[in-house]
Amino acid sequence: MEVQKGDQAAQAKIWRLIYGFSESLVLRCAVELGIADIIHEHGDTISINQLASKIPVNSVNVDHLYRIMRFLVHMKLFSIQSVKGELRYGLEPAARCLVKGWDKCMVPSILSITDKDFMAPWHYIKESLGKDSPTAFERALGMNIWDYMADNPKKNQLFNEGMACDSRLLTSALIQDCKEMFEGILSLVDVGGGTGTALRAIAKAFPHLKCTVYDLPHVIADSPDYPEVARVPGDMFKSIPSADAIMMKCILHDWDDQECIKILKKCREAVPPKGGKVIIVDIVLDVESDCHYSNMRRCMDLDMMLNTGGKERTEEEWKKLIYDAGFTGYKIKSISAVQSVIEAYPY
Repeated sequence: MEVQKGDQAAQAKIWRLIYGFSESLVLRCAVELGIADIIHEHGDTISINQLASKIPVNSVNVDHLYRIMRFLVHMKLFSIQSVKGELRYGLEPAARCLVKGWDKCMVPSILSITDKDFMAPWHYIKESLGKDSPTAFERALGMNIWDYMADNPKKNQLFNEGMACDSRLLTSALIQDCKEMFEGILSLVDVGGGTGTALRAIAKAFPHLKCTVYDLPHVIADSPDYPEVARVPGDMFKSIPSADAIMMKCILHDWDDQECIKILKKCREAVPPKGGKVIIVDIVLDVESDCHYSNMRRCMDLDMMLNTGGKERTEEEWKKLIYDAGFTGYKIKSISAVQSVIEAYPY
């Protein structure tokens, strides 16, 4: 009997893993239907028929919608209660992240990560294991991720909106947890800063800073013109504009060790000998940790491997990169985000 129970538990675990994709895609469906926005704007719990009348679908199959909501309730995104014999749905705390207009809204990240094209590389994990194999992204979509973004403006916009969403969440933690880091400098260049959303928030929080976003020409061309942020197109492998501090948020994890060393050397050249520093905002893996971000960090490591050929790194791996690039010291600070802050000192 014990063996049978063990077998059942093992089989149940495998079934959960097989259907692991379902939560991501049902979540995407909820976002596309705007369910959290509808309930939020309704201002109270809502019945299935009221919800059916508001979602952007013609001739809604109410039974299908009910079953989707049952799944979302099980995911603890929405609550359910019976009011005078009628089932009514409300928002669980996590669903606030699905409400558009909130500063912690994660909708752009959801739509980007679950996009059909951006999920395709996960079907090529095995094919990417060869020592000199192209990335899984190249296998799936026929070119590397950077060329693909340059050639596909709509996908590039979707990708950049996802990155901007991640940056907003991360920047909020940076501003809250690292005030002393920004107060000690006068100028800041955000390398690979995308649309400049994150840097604009930093510029507003620390108005004494002269802020510049530096990214590839097609990214800068599509970025908004914020008065608080100068925009400079270029290639970080060739040169980086000078500043008191160079910041890179979730950039080095895209690249292998040798490319990271090249980038870090360019950063080192761009900061002054006295008081200059390079601020690396990236994941620091701790494979023994079981904190609530641990699994996310492991997922991100595979994401980098498949899409860019990059990786997330442990402290020992970061230390080696930093010293191999000629820096003389560093310190790591944990913040209220998936990533940590690494300050690298060049002299």
